[in-house]
Amino acid sequence: MTTDKADGEPVTGEARLRIEGGLAHFPGLAKEHTVCFGDLTSPQRAELAELADQAGFFDCAPAENRAQPDARTYTVGLTIGERSREICVAEPITDPAMAKLVSVVRRLSKQRGDDRKR
Repeated sequence: MTTDKADGEPVTGEARLRIEGGLAHFPGLAKEHTVCFGDLTSPQRAELAELADQAGFFDCAPAENRAQPDARTYTVGLTIGERSREICVAEPITDPAMAKLVSVVRRLSKQRGDDRKR
């Protein structure tokens, strides 16, 4: 595996995303999407690690906000190296760094799902 960190160690882990709620939500159909870092390019792994640090993902206090009616709730799980955490974030996501992290995890999970269908 390619080294992504400044100290030469590889960035290993996975990103998980589950989306619930929204206008046409069917609770039984919500499923978690997982993207392994081994399936990502080096820049994608580095971007996820950097966004997690910027958002304080592993250190932040759990958000107290509840989803508004017809809004989505994102359960984001990250395992990066030895650190692992899962948090729930409701729309609207007020922290720009956390919003960017959720957006990137969502985009990567869609891309990886599309790649597997081919």
